[in-house]
Amino acid sequence: MGSGAGEARIRVGVVDEYPSQVAGVVTAIDGSATMRVATTAASGEQALADMAANPPDVVLVEPWMRTGDGLAFITTLHQQHPSVAVVAYSRMWDDDHVAQARAAGAAAHIPKTTPVEDLPAILRQVLAGAEVRPSGHAAAGSAGELTTREREVLALASRGMSNAQIAGTLFVTEQTVKFHLSNIYRKLGVHNRTEASHRAARTGMLG
Repeated sequence: MGSGAGEARIRVGVVDEYPSQVAGVVTAIDGSATMRVATTAASGEQALADMAANPPDVVLVEPWMRTGDGLAFITTLHQQHPSVAVVAYSRMWDDDHVAQARAAGAAAHIPKTTPVEDLPAILRQVLAGAEVRPSGHAAAGSAGELTTREREVLALASRGMSNAQIAGTLFVTEQTVKFHLSNIYRKLGVHNRTEASHRAARTGMLG
C-alpha cells in the first residue's frame, strides 16, 4: 500500500463468475473509507494473471465456480503470495466445504448470505488475524467431536510427523491429510498443528 491518503486504503480483489454478485461487493467495498477494490476477475486463471505483478492485500473468492478452478486459485495464490489474505465467499458453507477452503489456504470463510455492507468490517477482522467462521460453526470443540481418522492424524502430527510422513503412514494423499488437519483445527478451535498438539497434550484427549 502506498503512502498517499488515497493509496493507503486496503486493496481488495474479488473473484466470482457472477457480475451481479461482483457489483454488489464492489459497491460495498468502495463505499468504505478504508478499502477499495483493486481488481476483479471471473475465474481463478484470470485472477492469477491480473494479480501476478501487483497482488491486493486481501481477496474474496468463490471457491466453487463453474470454471472449477477456485480452490486451485486459492492454493496457488497462497503459495505465490503468502502475505495475501484469501477469504472464501461462497453459497457453500457446510462443514466439508469450509474445511476444503481452509485446506486450500483460505484464512476465513464467509457465506454469501452475509449482508454485503458487513464485508468491509469482516475483512478488517480477517486482516487483523481474527477467527471468522460462518454462523453456527463452533469456535472450539473437544476430542469427542473428532472422527477416528482425525484422531489418528492428530496423534501422528503430535509426534512431529510432516504431512508427507502422515500421508505415507496412513496410505492417503497429502491433500487428504491437509483436509483432516483443517477439520481438526476447526473442531478444536485452534489455528495450527502446534496449538492442536498442545491442546491434545494438555487435555489428554489422545489417551
